[in-house]
Amino acid sequence: MRILIGAIAATLAMGTVACSAHAQTERPITYVAIGASDAVGIGAANPEKDGWVPQLGARLGPNVRVVNLGVSGSTLAQALQEQLGPAIDAQPDVVTVWLAVNDLNARVPLEEYGAQLDTLLAQLEMTHARVLVGNVPDLSALAAYRGIDPEQVNAEANRWNAVIAETTARHGDTLVDLHAHWQEISEHPEYLSSDGFHPSSAGYQALADVFAGALQAGAGA
Repeated sequence: MRILIGAIAATLAMGTVACSAHAQTERPITYVAIGASDAVGIGAANPEKDGWVPQLGARLGPNVRVVNLGVSGSTLAQALQEQLGPAIDAQPDVVTVWLAVNDLNARVPLEEYGAQLDTLLAQLEMTHARVLVGNVPDLSALAAYRGIDPEQVNAEANRWNAVIAETTARHGDTLVDLHAHWQEISEHPEYLSSDGFHPSSAGYQALADVFAGALQAGAGA
């Protein structure tokens, strides 16, 4: 996987730098993360190293500039105000967007959320970056959601994920299907931190694997 991600990084570097071979060699790949507490790495032993954002950045190669704009508690509306501008200014080659769970928990109307996601992705198009968008994972497996009917939780997640998938596809971006590919929590309790909601260092490593796999698959499409 690391070799393949390194190849993707080389392709991104070749495609986003200007003419000279020297510039292609020297210009770092810029990876920007737009997100909330998971982007910050809350729950990890060492958030600056063990969070999924720095781990994904490390997999892009040795010459990568990671711009982590994540803010704990952020909703998509807040990210539009606080994170989008700096993300565009960073002139990114790769952008990850994972902002859904806080909106769902805050009962933001899904139609409103979808319109905001459409605005965010439309603005990111001007960067010509590879954009990866994470969806709502299987929340029913989290300790924080125990006591709530799992079928009800999953039905709501499916509604949100349908909007996320449709909006992401409309902008030609890459969906990171966390609901389908990050379901090992029940089998790996060590993936959760002590708060029963945020991932642990091991959980963040598994998340980085899913994002890296989506990046690899998108590059081969």
